Amino acid sequence: MALRRRVKRVGGSLGILLPRDFATAMHVKEGSEVRLTLVGNQVVVEPVEGSLDDGAFRRAFAAVLRRHRRAFGRLARYDRGEWQPPQR
Repeated sequence: MALRRRVKRVGGSLGILLPRDFATAMHVKEGSEVRLTLVGNQVVVEPVEGSLDDGAFRRAFAAVLRRHRRAFGRLARYDRGEWQPPQR
């Protein structure tokens, strides 16, 4: 679901109200702590409770990379134009 909202001044900051449907789907309420992450020009809002901290995420991601090193290597070579999948 995507909605448009206007940015408003809140004290010395800027704010956007979180629609009730979004808050319910995210399981957040007044006083809940959320993490804001800037990805390019997008802001990702996620509840802190139940999410991995940065260190745990990095360890889990490193384990996935180790386990699937060969596949990720092929994907990287394909992105650079150095590898083509075999023809069937």
